[in-house]
Amino acid sequence: MKILYFWDAYCGWCYGFDKLFTEFYKNHTDIEIDIVSGGLFIGENSKKIGEYTNIAEGNKKISEMYNIEFGEGYKKVLEEGEMVLNSLHPAIALNTVKEFITNSKLLDYAYDMQCKFFVEGKSLSDIATYLELCDKYEIDSSDLALKLTIAFKNTNPIHPDFLRTLNLGIESYPTAVLEKDGEYYDLRGYATEPEDIEIHYNLIAKRF
Repeated sequence: MKILYFWDAYCGWCYGFDKLFTEFYKNHTDIEIDIVSGGLFIGENSKKIGEYTNIAEGNKKISEMYNIEFGEGYKKVLEEGEMVLNSLHPAIALNTVKEFITNSKLLDYAYDMQCKFFVEGKSLSDIATYLELCDKYEIDSSDLALKLTIAFKNTNPIHPDFLRTLNLGIESYPTAVLEKDGEYYDLRGYATEPEDIEIHYNLIAKRF
């Protein structure tokens, strides 16, 4: 049994959902989790944040649904509108970090990545952003910096995660599913609280 979590680091709805998903997962770290990046902002969609005029309105809905705040650093970035969103870099970074941390900490790390952007306003295309998390996760910053420097030189915009997402027919983010013997079960539903995910999980588990 495995949890598959399809998300994008720059997805505001994923940021909102991550807050409760991490709370749910604290009680289920025995289940392997695989976080797959969706690639919302690649190719022609990788452009300045200011070109996405609907973000501010969407953030209001996210805050209301998930009771989550967007930080002043992020709000400044949104107001300035100059930061370029590129989903390839955080996809590469998260896959690289998987080599350094245990699987049970992966979801927490993904959420902290998003907080760097949605709270502090840090770019996820900047290697320094990930180095700021090294102490918390006991990662050798020199090793990570070297691996990310090499990995970020990859100019192929099609990351394996993006292809996997397409092949599985994932069309919206966040999508969380429980995989068991080749069958997939929706874990997210319409959850707005960690308890909602727990209910979904228990209902699914009864089928096994």
